[in-house]
Amino acid sequence: MNENKLVIVDGTPVGSGQPCYFIAEIAGNFANETEAIRIVEAAHGAGAQAIKFQTFDADTITTRSNRFDMVAVGNRPQYDLFRETQTPAELQRFIVSYCKARGITVFSAPSHLRDLDLMMEMDMPAWKIGSDLATHIPLLREIARTGKPIFLSTGMCSMDEVERSVAAIREEGDAGLLLFHCVANYPGLAREQNLLAMSSMRERFKLPVGYSDHVAGIAISLAAVALGAEMIERHFWCTGNQAGADRGISSDETEFLQLTREAGDISLAIGTGCKEPAESERKNLCSNRVSIIVMRDAPAGAFLTPQIIDIRRPGTGLPPSEWPHVIGRKLKLRMAAETPLTWECLE
Repeated sequence: MNENKLVIVDGTPVGSGQPCYFIAEIAGNFANETEAIRIVEAAHGAGAQAIKFQTFDADTITTRSNRFDMVAVGNRPQYDLFRETQTPAELQRFIVSYCKARGITVFSAPSHLRDLDLMMEMDMPAWKIGSDLATHIPLLREIARTGKPIFLSTGMCSMDEVERSVAAIREEGDAGLLLFHCVANYPGLAREQNLLAMSSMRERFKLPVGYSDHVAGIAISLAAVALGAEMIERHFWCTGNQAGADRGISSDETEFLQLTREAGDISLAIGTGCKEPAESERKNLCSNRVSIIVMRDAPAGAFLTPQIIDIRRPGTGLPPSEWPHVIGRKLKLRMAAETPLTWECLE
């Protein structure tokens, strides 16, 4: 299997050797068309390559007796919160149409098989599967048959569960699968993020692997980039919009822009792993490195002693490692003080 598998998402290659791909999760943080336009433009301007929202219906996502017990939303019936925050179908169609007209990649995450009819009608270029549905094999198979790339979040999953889900998708004709490591708790705790799991999944599945971040602030996302994350998903909110339940873990325009810019610097800094002088330091090899220097005027035939030679800058003479081999040697020619010593100077 190809160790450097790339997945093409709406014309953009994602994976090994490519710039980190940023997804702005905007669900819950826009309430109408005006706010939809505002948040799309803000996220795009802050460096997001893709906009992602959520397609769900309170009547199919949960039972009425099921409750949340999380800091972000408190202890309350899930049905009530989903009823308040679900995005109407017409607003979903609007935001997809707007993004397509602007040339901005947009896709959504379903919560139930019944959501697929609307999502297929909107004809988005990719699918996002949230951690809650990561083990929903019938839904994964149905989506895989569409032949579009799938971003699969793996929060709450063991490696064996990820294995089964990946296998099910691949059995249906994998058109491109990308895995997100994440911890499905809101807000997330830094000590629980286990970012090294990204490497374990990349090694196991030979797929692009990224990090879906639910921790307040961007520090953990930046750490994920430093550890090789090929995609980052963060919740996004912009000034002037309604604040949804995830506002506490959402980056605004300023923070998201900081993330994308600093991640770019980190990606550049990671390099190739080959230990050698950087291009900019090659010019310093002579002036900033030390070598063996004749420190006083010495006639031809003089024997070299620690009183005559020293190790200091510049680095144009013999390297310090040759010190034991030049002590006691005779000069072949006269040397002026502060002259780098070379083999040509010795008998």
